[in-house]
Amino acid sequence: METRSKNYLFYLFALALLLFFTGLGERDLWAPVEPRYAEIVRIMFDQGDWIVPTVNGDLYTDKPILYFWLVLIASHIAGAVNEWTLRLPAALAGIGFVWTTYLLGRDFYGARVGLIAAAALATSMRVIWEARWAHIDMVFGLFFLLAIYFGASSLLRKGGKHEILLAYVCMGLAVLAKGLIGIVLPALLLAAFAVVRRDWRVIADAKLPLGIPILLLVVAPWFYLVNSATDGKWLADFIYVHHIQRYTGGVGHWQPFYYYFTTLPVDFLPWTVFAIPAVFAYFPYRQLRQRPIPLFFFLWFLAVFLFFSLSDTKRDLYLLPLLPAVALLVGNYIDDLAQKQLPESALYRWLSQLFFSAVAIIGLAVPIIAWVVRRQTFWISLPAAVVLAVGGILTVVFIRKHRPLKVVTAVTLLMTLTMVCVSIWILPYVDRFKSRRPFSRQVKKVVPATAPLYVYDDNMHDFNFYTERKVIPVLSSPGEVANVLRQSGRSYMLIKDRDLKTLSMLAPEEIVITDSVGSTTWNLIALRAEPAQ
Repeated sequence: METRSKNYLFYLFALALLLFFTGLGERDLWAPVEPRYAEIVRIMFDQGDWIVPTVNGDLYTDKPILYFWLVLIASHIAGAVNEWTLRLPAALAGIGFVWTTYLLGRDFYGARVGLIAAAALATSMRVIWEARWAHIDMVFGLFFLLAIYFGASSLLRKGGKHEILLAYVCMGLAVLAKGLIGIVLPALLLAAFAVVRRDWRVIADAKLPLGIPILLLVVAPWFYLVNSATDGKWLADFIYVHHIQRYTGGVGHWQPFYYYFTTLPVDFLPWTVFAIPAVFAYFPYRQLRQRPIPLFFFLWFLAVFLFFSLSDTKRDLYLLPLLPAVALLVGNYIDDLAQKQLPESALYRWLSQLFFSAVAIIGLAVPIIAWVVRRQTFWISLPAAVVLAVGGILTVVFIRKHRPLKVVTAVTLLMTLTMVCVSIWILPYVDRFKSRRPFSRQVKKVVPATAPLYVYDDNMHDFNFYTERKVIPVLSSPGEVANVLRQSGRSYMLIKDRDLKTLSMLAPEEIVITDSVGSTTWNLIALRAEPAQ
């Protein structure tokens, strides 16, 4: 049993390496989030500051410090802040995310359930994307999941007496990664479990008098230091703007209540086609209250889903912490199909065959479309298209032959090989249309380090990072541009072509550089000639 478990962990490690690390640092930073985080870390790296995050001269109060610390450590080892060091924490956290899901499945349902669940999680769309992207959410997701693992092991399996204390350590790290949500979600789950079970001993078993001080020991030092260094501004903005206002006011990302019913099925593809029949296969959920383990995992899903659905601010990546629960449902379902403990429903057969037939058709159609629409992309798209076509057909064959374990293998290989092809050939091609690095490097060569550089109506921070400028003031109106023109000395401005046409005070001969980033044309403008000597 122990040898098999180690082998499964190795297989999952190899799978995650292929999915998350292939071409990890090969593409440039893509707005909006990656350049912002890169610039925050670059400033901290250059200044030797490990406490206060800033970007473009402003205090950055959106998120706590843990992710930036991890990137700083990687950058100090590598000697520079770059695309690879920026994405490394998310990719490593992705491996931990997959492994911890396996451990949950193994400990509560059996090694094969854990393996299927972890493979499904690793090859789901949202997890692949978040593990390859410079986002905080995968790091947060890992520590949240570890808190769930240690908490469940202690409360449900009566594991080691110190496991519940490890859950508090992980909750503290989750808070340092993303904020108070690292406490709120586990607390909601614990409270819901106690209420539904009508078992208040679980609260005592959680060892709150010991756990809360441990959590505070993890969290409090940095919060105290950053609050002191910013005269209380960081903490005030962090709590009020990025917790209270975000939850109640939909700051920047308002969506309706039903939003996650539309995004979750997409985020868990291709395994959604197995999750849906699994939900119906185990329905109705009679006597769930008397079955603590499935109840715990059900409430885990429900607590996260309802909490974020009730918030005005919604983003699809917010549901990352509940995906392991869905993966465990799929793992149980496919394992039960393999053991003939559940019949193959018509919903399972038709939904899965329809979806993977569509995948095969897409694979066959992509090269034809590429040849007709943009011929130079034919060879770039061909490897991924072949994988989609062959993988889709094989999956349908195994479904029709009633071989659920081979279906899992086929889908896992389909997703893994497709992602490898996308990483090697497609993403570098797309990068040519999304990256501002080439234009930024031209700007850096032309604009003297001592000359002021402005940007018109843009807040993406790519230019800060790639020109290595700590502050590039943003001009938001023609009046602000006119004020700069009245100042003495030479200065420069970055402006999109469509905005340039609206500023009549700028002459065409003032354009120094013009370049395209995707469909957007950018210009470097000399705002004022050198004063006469």
